[in-house]
Amino acid sequence: MKIKVSLLVASLLASVVCFAAETYQVSTSFFKNGELVAAPMLIVEADKTASFILGDDFSYNLTITPKQDQTVGVATAVTFGSDTIKPSFILAYDKEASMEIGDKKLTLVVSKVGS
Repeated sequence: MKIKVSLLVASLLASVVCFAAETYQVSTSFFKNGELVAAPMLIVEADKTASFILGDDFSYNLTITPKQDQTVGVATAVTFGSDTIKPSFILAYDKEASMEIGDKKLTLVVSKVGS
């Protein structure tokens, strides 16, 4: 049963990539006190918000805005427990960016997968 569900999810993701005007793969890592909290990979359509939730104390939202010079704007909101940070980045495709605030660290890489 798990294999069927996995195949269905993979098929749906592939169809999203094929039909979306501009689609991006976002690989992210979240650290707290130097320990990895989560490392989700999201498929995101341009100018639409994607979300990731882990348990009751961690959530992540992001929006990708395409730019003309092979870069994207990334607006995020990351919640660890009761703390929320809202960093924004301008990133070149396939280049890692990171940001630290106190004991929290966010890294991400954006790749274009559909246009």
